[in-house]
Amino acid sequence: MSHDPERLANWIQPQQILVDVDAQDVEQALTIAAAAISSAHVIDAAPIFRALWRREQIGSTAIGHNLAIPHARSDAIASPLTVFMRTRSPVQVSDGEPISQFLVILVPKAGRQEDHLQLLALAATLFEGRESRDQISRAADAAEIAKAFQNALKRVARNAASQRVRPAFFTRS
Repeated sequence: MSHDPERLANWIQPQQILVDVDAQDVEQALTIAAAAISSAHVIDAAPIFRALWRREQIGSTAIGHNLAIPHARSDAIASPLTVFMRTRSPVQVSDGEPISQFLVILVPKAGRQEDHLQLLALAATLFEGRESRDQISRAADAAEIAKAFQNALKRVARNAASQRVRPAFFTRS
């Protein structure tokens, strides 16, 4: 079953953007992300961190190009949410180049597995283009990063439409 593209675009657009975060390693970066989610959504940070950290222990969520997409399922939330975080200095990941950009994705544990997979696919698609990655990397502040995400979503939708083959996340059910 496919999804409403506007709903996926709303989910992937970061609800929070953290810039110039001081993190020494991935564990600390995930701790900071969990605390930000906790504060914004009035939920306990500990289970969020544990879910993200457990996933990271399975294998690094780094996808290259200075980016990681930590993701997990949580029973503490009712709908998917994302947080984008850029660290002041890159942090070393277990299996590759240092990372300074993290797109954290949380989906409800009781939600559909397909939602989780669709968000991961959309995130990967957003960052496969150099233009989107560069615009996000060069952004001076949270407002510019939010605009860069909006521009990246428009590019993905435009490219999908021009190819006449729409990825599942841009196909209406």
